[in-house]
Amino acid sequence: MRYYRRLLAALVALLAALVVAAPAPARAAAIPPAPYCDVQITVPAQWPNGYIVSVTVRNISDVPVTWHATVTLQPPGYIVQAWNANVTVSGTTVWIRPWNPVLQPGQSVNFGYTGTGRVVLPQVVCEPVT
Repeated sequence: MRYYRRLLAALVALLAALVVAAPAPARAAAIPPAPYCDVQITVPAQWPNGYIVSVTVRNISDVPVTWHATVTLQPPGYIVQAWNANVTVSGTTVWIRPWNPVLQPGQSVNFGYTGTGRVVLPQVVCEPVT
């Protein structure tokens, strides 16, 4: 009988050790959402105190998307001129919004601006139309 008690105690201890040492289940890594747009930004011209930025936004998804861009200026720089978009300035933030806010799958739009000071590139956001 002692033999079985010792064997049972050893098995219980072994199982307890396995439970404590068992690795936690792996969590699935969060997969970032697929991008909705491809954004190409170029600086076709630059001079000592100014620059031109050209941006093409193309919808690479299967759904219609809307887009906008923001530029955070580095004082004393400012946007002199913009084309193919509506521009609103609030402090050092420039909001660039499209004339046609919806891009169908495969469709693209180009906009640009001329600025003074240091070259500042836009941050473009694309989101599905809801």
